[in-house]
Amino acid sequence: MHIDVVTRSLFRRWRLRSREVWTESSLAAHQAQATEDLRAFAVDRSPFYREVHRGLVAEPLHELPVLTKSILMDEFDRISTAPSLHLGDVKRSLDELPPDGRLRRKYWVTASSGTSGRRTILAADAFEWSTIVASYLRALEWAGVEARLGATLRIAIVSSTTPWHPTARVAATIDSPLLRTLAIDARAEVAETVSSLNHFQPDVLVAYASMMDALASEQVRGKLSIAPRSLVSFAEVLTADERRRAEEAFQAPVFQFYSTAETGVIAAECSFHRGMHVFEDLFVTENVDENAHPVAVGTIGDRLLVTALSSRTLPLIRYELTDRVRIAPDRCPCGRPFKLISEIEGRTDEVLRLEGRGTSTVDVHPVVFHRVLDARYGSGWQVRQRGARLEVLVTGPDSEAAHSLRHELDEAGVGAVPLDVRAVSTIPAGSAGKRPFVVVLERRSP
Repeated sequence: MHIDVVTRSLFRRWRLRSREVWTESSLAAHQAQATEDLRAFAVDRSPFYREVHRGLVAEPLHELPVLTKSILMDEFDRISTAPSLHLGDVKRSLDELPPDGRLRRKYWVTASSGTSGRRTILAADAFEWSTIVASYLRALEWAGVEARLGATLRIAIVSSTTPWHPTARVAATIDSPLLRTLAIDARAEVAETVSSLNHFQPDVLVAYASMMDALASEQVRGKLSIAPRSLVSFAEVLTADERRRAEEAFQAPVFQFYSTAETGVIAAECSFHRGMHVFEDLFVTENVDENAHPVAVGTIGDRLLVTALSSRTLPLIRYELTDRVRIAPDRCPCGRPFKLISEIEGRTDEVLRLEGRGTSTVDVHPVVFHRVLDARYGSGWQVRQRGARLEVLVTGPDSEAAHSLRHELDEAGVGAVPLDVRAVSTIPAGSAGKRPFVVVLERRSP
């Protein structure tokens, strides 16, 4: 435990709290000034931004180039504002550092699980890391979890325990006499997870949506016996049925977080559950189509562009996330000035391109599979694309699934795609313990 880091993060959270009563005009002024400061810093200190943003200093944010994950990794050394920080050094440190370790005693290094393709590797200094941790503390506080002197809160986190994973790093950072954390590997056997949770008796259960659903079943069966005051779902799409089953099983409210490895928590639900408040004092977000043009409020975008206002070591300006989100037209009655994400549909990467009738191709969104499989299997299913073929794993009888799926695919305009439905005991977890509903193992050839 780093007392200085815990103290810094708690202080940062305290400072952020005052922003939640800002007016919308105060928030807009803060965003404008923070964006200007970030852009000036990036052009001054980063060789990449100095070149790419040349001649664009006076242009508005939405006129700047998009920063993709590939560009971030390919240009890591030039994007970095620390001349001595190189991608090779950061990569080597990933497997060498413990969860609470720092590269050169200065940088927290993290990496994404790579479930959507290439792995993203990040480095953050003390201020940036305390801001990321504070974003988690804010989200937890809105879920009814607040660190108080003289009281110890017990938080169980079922996700990745790989030392370089952001969740493991944050859990190790906040573990203290105020917030005791138990990190459980989402890839562990359910019986082992149940035993750990029964022993720990968490006040708050944080888990991937698929794991939350599995643990709700164990609670109903009587194998799991815990009484958390709050449930937190993150990193996977949470369906309405999953939320209902969890709340009924644990008799506790579910709060959803939207977080990424690169940014920390971007948005979170408050007690009104009207959607997830975007942390607009920390991020400027743009909901855009496939050509990076803004979409109307209330419309699902193809990707979300995020400018992280506190990023300095690796400035993230218009960083592309392939998440498909909908911004709500209304504000939350809680009075916070932040806009709401009303829905996360999944990732653009999860939209399958399949052979249509004739010579055309058809884009098939995961909602097609949710319509058929959710009612039958809950979270116990996964669709895998292997080129022109589809494999469907289900945790139950598969007798009618193939017929229903073929009907839905036919309605969507899909041609005679080979479809293999297979019953399995459990849906296999990826490297970070996630069990996404749709996995693209091999895209269909053009």
